[in-house]
Amino acid sequence: MAVRRPCRLYALLTLPALLLPALAQAYGLLEGFQLARQNDPQYQSASAEREAGAANRQLGQAQLLPTLSASFNRSKVTGSDTAPDFFGTLSTSPLKYMSQDAAIQLRQPVFNLQRWAIYQQGNARADYSEAVFSRKENELAVRYLSAYLGLLLSQKNIALSEAKLHALSSARQQAQKLFEQGDGTVTDIHDAEARMALAESELIEARNMQLIAERSLLAVTGTPATGLAEPGSDIGQYLGAEGTVSDWRDKALQYSPDIRAAQMNVQIAEQELRKAKASNYPTLDLVASKDRSSASSVSTINQRITQNAIGIELSLPIFNGGYNSAQIVQTSAQHRQALAELDNARTQVELEVTRQFYGVSNGARKVAALKKAVISSEETVKASKLGLGAGVKTLTDVLNSEEQLYQARRDLLLAQYNQLVSWIALRADSGALRGEDMVLLDRNFSAQAGQP
Repeated sequence: MAVRRPCRLYALLTLPALLLPALAQAYGLLEGFQLARQNDPQYQSASAEREAGAANRQLGQAQLLPTLSASFNRSKVTGSDTAPDFFGTLSTSPLKYMSQDAAIQLRQPVFNLQRWAIYQQGNARADYSEAVFSRKENELAVRYLSAYLGLLLSQKNIALSEAKLHALSSARQQAQKLFEQGDGTVTDIHDAEARMALAESELIEARNMQLIAERSLLAVTGTPATGLAEPGSDIGQYLGAEGTVSDWRDKALQYSPDIRAAQMNVQIAEQELRKAKASNYPTLDLVASKDRSSASSVSTINQRITQNAIGIELSLPIFNGGYNSAQIVQTSAQHRQALAELDNARTQVELEVTRQFYGVSNGARKVAALKKAVISSEETVKASKLGLGAGVKTLTDVLNSEEQLYQARRDLLLAQYNQLVSWIALRADSGALRGEDMVLLDRNFSAQAGQP
């Protein structure tokens, strides 16, 4: 099939359009996840690992199928032949002839426990690779969402730090004015200046964290983000932890890719043990061959020989220096190790599912409590400023209330984002994560992407 190649001019015209998205792009949650699936190196590595692991199924199956081999050799023979003649006198005659041999052989295993174990092990290895890929696919969703929300959080923290610094600057000016009027003290001025210096330090740190967050998201998506869609303020209402923690544990024990991978690892170790034990058993093969030779030896010069053979070949191991016994001991220990790792995988998955479940359920209550804290802190700031004007509050009271307000706002943002990550992680750890879950999240993100 002929492939139509675009002209060079067209390629040059479209090159800037292809490069610009790679330089910077504004995208929503779902668009970014699609970029992550295309560009994340860890995910691409996992995809290649899965493809390589799937070949183990065919490799194992090949152990039970017949093998067909052919050989051919042709050589020039030179030398001399010394033999007694009729009278017993030794005479020497030169040798110079062409020798050739062509053979084809078909071999079919009839009874071979080792090959049967390799076949079953190949299926287990393929299933293990599939389970590992499912785990890494789920990890991509968690890593991406964490990096995405991490960048949003860093941007929000910069905005909060800038607003806090502006508020402290106004407080510093007010402290100076009160001092000049004789209603304030120099301590209030120094207190405001000290808080401003700390706020500047927080702003510098927030900007540094933004640079790191940008690189973290870039490492996953392969595309710098100029703006990101933001989650709605009420998104937590749509993302509850339905069911009980026991329901999620049971689901994880059944569907978790970590547990599935550990189970396949046990099967691999079990077949390895069977393969080691099978080395002490005989093997039986059906062998069919056809051989044609010409002048294969001195005695067959100028002769052509054709041989057809079919039969069975029995091989019985007797002693190989104790190698089989040592291999059985080794693979038996590896099998016990795999069983222990399976128990550990179940324990760790149950623990992680429990942690993420409470991260979602308690996270919703924590977000609700912090929303009340923000509202109360805002009222406290207003009351403190009014009290300062009335002479019943000090500037320190105002500064303290503003510190509390900005801290509450930071804690609220962090709690909201942590709840989203826990919601995805709960499904990932339990093996219940589906493409629809990311779509549901995306629906609750704002359509407009931009800097906060």
